[in-house]
Amino acid sequence: MMSEARAAVVGILVATVLGCAGTPGVERKASSSADSIDSVSQMLNKGIMQLTVNVEGLTTRMAELQRLPEVTDPTLRELRALDLSGWQLHQQQWKLQLEHLLFTRKQLRLVNESPAERPQLLQQWARRQQEYGRALDDLRQQRLALEQKRVQVEAQLIERSLRGEKE
Repeated sequence: MMSEARAAVVGILVATVLGCAGTPGVERKASSSADSIDSVSQMLNKGIMQLTVNVEGLTTRMAELQRLPEVTDPTLRELRALDLSGWQLHQQQWKLQLEHLLFTRKQLRLVNESPAERPQLLQQWARRQQEYGRALDDLRQQRLALEQKRVQVEAQLIERSLRGEKE
């Protein structure tokens, strides 16, 4: 008799716990989706802050380079011009990345506000992601070409210095 009473109590407790927990997976899924969006948003915010700092820092470095006194050596002038061009391209790349992160954060916010629009928002983001990828690749190719040219010009300058030649 005691074991039947215990079984009944345990059964009632299990039913109560399950009843309080609700339908398994339903609320967790919504909560999990919101948690996921929050985690991604936090990651995006960190990236946005870092890129903003990087862009501002590079702007300062470019201004400092432009304030340097003019030099008569054409190779050194070319090297400085290549540095400035490379930094400008790098800044364009960072600004492109920043713009993409801001757009992505906005899409996540909109999904959170209007879950029914998820398919359209995803489609917009995917289209933008492809454009972003192409633009980023283009900037990388331009930077690579500039970096290769800079290495050549720098080598000329160093070789000339090692030979003891002037301008």
